[in-house]
Amino acid sequence: MMKQGKRVPGLKWVIAAFLLAGCRGAEGEAPPEAESKLSLKEGRVLGPPCTGEQKQCPEGLSCASFNLGSGPEVRCVQSPEICELFKCSSGECVVLESHPIQVRCSGS
Repeated sequence: MMKQGKRVPGLKWVIAAFLLAGCRGAEGEAPPEAESKLSLKEGRVLGPPCTGEQKQCPEGLSCASFNLGSGPEVRCVQSPEICELFKCSSGECVVLESHPIQVRCSGS
């Protein structure tokens, strides 16, 4: 005997999955709005690559993770004036305290 008014428990999840699948770009990429808005200021230079391990960068530099649009990079950057190296097309440069530190634009 089946109770009347019983709902299919997984139906909401199936509908949600279809809706969320439409949020992806081509081949599962993030939508263009999520692309990096961070760029290097003219005339600024990055330090050598680093792996994120402590004390790997020369004195005065910190290991930082950021994305300038061509994929994630982990490089030694001038510290503590890290945001002096970067500019944002919208929002402000923010530094997330972790190791390696993360440089992002607010709102992205």
